[in-house]
Amino acid sequence: MTDALSPAKARIRNLRYISPIWMVPITAALIGLWLVYVSFSNQGPLVVLTMSNAEGIVAGKTMIKARSVEVGMVQTVKLSEDLTHVIITARMAVDTEELLRQDSQWWVVKPRIERQGISGLGTLLSGSYIELLPGKSNKYREKFVVQDTAPVAQPDEKGLRIRLTSEQSRGLNIGDPVMYRGFTVGRVEQSHFSTGSRQMEYQLFITAPYDGLVTSNVRFWMNGGVRFEASAEGMKFETGSLENLIKGGVSFDVPKGWGLGKSAASGQQFTLYADESSSRNRYYERYLDYVLLFNDSVRGLSSGAPVEYRGIRIGTVMEVPFQLGDVELLGRNSGLIPVLIRIEQDRFDEEGGDRALSQLSRDIEQQIRKGLRATLKTGSLLTGALYVDFNSVPDSPASAGYGRFGSYHTIPTVAGGLARMEQQANRLLTKFNELPLEQTLSNLDAMLKESKQSFAAMRELSSNMNKLAAQPGAQQLPAELTKAMQELQKTLRSFSSDSPVYGDLNRSVESLNSLLRELKPAARKVNEKPNSLIFNQIPADDPVPRSAN
Repeated sequence: MTDALSPAKARIRNLRYISPIWMVPITAALIGLWLVYVSFSNQGPLVVLTMSNAEGIVAGKTMIKARSVEVGMVQTVKLSEDLTHVIITARMAVDTEELLRQDSQWWVVKPRIERQGISGLGTLLSGSYIELLPGKSNKYREKFVVQDTAPVAQPDEKGLRIRLTSEQSRGLNIGDPVMYRGFTVGRVEQSHFSTGSRQMEYQLFITAPYDGLVTSNVRFWMNGGVRFEASAEGMKFETGSLENLIKGGVSFDVPKGWGLGKSAASGQQFTLYADESSSRNRYYERYLDYVLLFNDSVRGLSSGAPVEYRGIRIGTVMEVPFQLGDVELLGRNSGLIPVLIRIEQDRFDEEGGDRALSQLSRDIEQQIRKGLRATLKTGSLLTGALYVDFNSVPDSPASAGYGRFGSYHTIPTVAGGLARMEQQANRLLTKFNELPLEQTLSNLDAMLKESKQSFAAMRELSSNMNKLAAQPGAQQLPAELTKAMQELQKTLRSFSSDSPVYGDLNRSVESLNSLLRELKPAARKVNEKPNSLIFNQIPADDPVPRSAN
């Protein structure tokens, strides 16, 4: 009975296998780990991009492309800690490590309207994207700087890179064309202003095979623009073609008459001129500086005016007026106006010739002793611009502005142009004033009185001849004498008071008297001011020389 009421004991047995229920979480964990592995294994490298601004860049939407193939996506966009630029993180696609070279180039593609045309229209619907141009370097890199514009040349493209410097305010833009005789042979790669040299500096890329056109003697100038110049050579108006006005850019060529020179080296520096005309002004390395001391007005003479010898240009005017710190403009040199000129030897000697500058100086000294003189001449009546002309004036005194001005040698000068005409007119008027006009008028009056007495005597003689011819004895003269008397009577009758000859002569004498009366005020005015017949009474003001400081 007792055994029937006692509790039953459970039999416990250890399981020898895992319950099938645990397969579910284990399987889920394995699948998760697999997905994580697959996700990480299918992700490309993470790159960091730096930009000046994030215009058109949207996290999760802006793509990264290489040759129009998507190779990455922008993940985050944020400002840098110093707030000076934008930092972008982007996830690249799988197997894109070969694209991330040290010299790879990045830029933003978006709609643009430029002088070269309209680009990036396809991004109006799809949005801006970042273009990647793979480099050729063997070094891997994960941080890059994104440019705002596309590069002009690819890293492996063959060509020549040169530098230009310019003082012009009108500048070039990146991508502007570089042209040779109308053909585009390159582009502007870089453009920036140097605070050290206070000049614009540019880098140009000339593509092969056109890089062989760039030599040491080429000159570069800005395309387009309108140029108006009034100089001693007259007035010039130049404008480029309509295409150059729209595209802009820079052109280059070797000036006419110059040699080609040596081939340019990579990185060689050239000067960028404002226009083609100014690019032809060659810089001559061999020259002599002289000072000319003029007694004439230098109004109309400016820096850059030509210096000529009998029509052949031999130099350039450098500074008007030229003033040294230790030499006064007025006073020490008797009020003469100093002008600095430069005699450029290569203009008239063969370039690289054997004659040295010292020999040229001695030749000029010898010509001065023979009468070489400088004078101011009018280059253009329209503009009034002057230039300096050298010529031989043997009768000119050698002391006219000859010697030294500070540390510079001087060349004698003579008056020229209007000044010489004024001097000649003054000499003529002086001689005219020295004429005895009053005595001449008195003698002329006496001559007129004697002429009237002669006419009266002739009239009396004619009357007597008429009376003689009327006498009876005269009728008996031979026929020849009668005829002669008749002819003489006819001649005498022509000088009577009512004859035309007498009237013309009398009017001529009266006109001469009137002319002499009118000449008396003019003679008095010329005597007081000899140059009043040529020049205005109110003279024009001479130019005010600038200060020496």
